[in-house]
Amino acid sequence: MNIRLFCTFIGIIWLPSACNSNKKKITEILSQMMNKEIVFPNALQAKILGRDTIVDVLKKPGYKIVTYADSSGCTDCRLNFYGWRLKMDEAKAWNKSVDFVFILQPKEKSELVSLLKFNEWGIAVFYDKNTDFIRQNALSSDPLYQTFLINSENKIVLVGNPVSNTTLWNLYKEAIESQP
Repeated sequence: MNIRLFCTFIGIIWLPSACNSNKKKITEILSQMMNKEIVFPNALQAKILGRDTIVDVLKKPGYKIVTYADSSGCTDCRLNFYGWRLKMDEAKAWNKSVDFVFILQPKEKSELVSLLKFNEWGIAVFYDKNTDFIRQNALSSDPLYQTFLINSENKIVLVGNPVSNTTLWNLYKEAIESQP
């Protein structure tokens, strides 16, 4: 990732009112994550609306936007299915393709399936019943750092959820479209 893109990204994350200790913590977390290689555990189970499926997206080369959500809090609120659907539709028009990977760690599978059905989410999601994804990649438990863009080498390029942040979404787009 080029330095201009990184500096812009850091500027977005820092809020003018954030105190210096917050800025330092954010910078530390982001610097630890940048260029970190992401490993997709073999134990991840791909499902569409609760039914087992086979997809090759994890091994497919190219850019991926990965989002992880565990069972804490409001899963529906954290995932924002409608927002993601809009972003995926917009990405179809880009010059370069990008895959979207949703890794979920549900407490109750039946509740998650109901939520997916309610939102008409016919897109493959990966169940991570043992939190292998977070543990193997030593990722933060903070939801702010559980969505990121990875390149074709599975290395983190950008961090943050672009669904409700237009500037961050534009950075994702710029990074993806600038790939060779």
